[in-house]
Amino acid sequence: MTVEIVESVLSRQIDDLDPTLTRHGYSIKDLVEQFDCKAREIKALFNNTLDATRTAALREKLLRAGLPI
Repeated sequence: MTVEIVESVLSRQIDDLDPTLTRHGYSIKDLVEQFDCKAREIKALFNNTLDATRTAALREKLLRAGLPI
């Protein structure tokens, strides 16, 4: 197997927050229900477009729940 084949198959974003949580069984719907937030907030968190205050609050909740972030 060559490096080119591996690079063509693997995603460069494999270790981003969204794929990591998905691999651990957390969908956006699950996160919305568990952390009492809106789907657009979770999507913005994944895209690094959520305001800093809300990002800190959500990240704190995720960490306290033991999610792998």
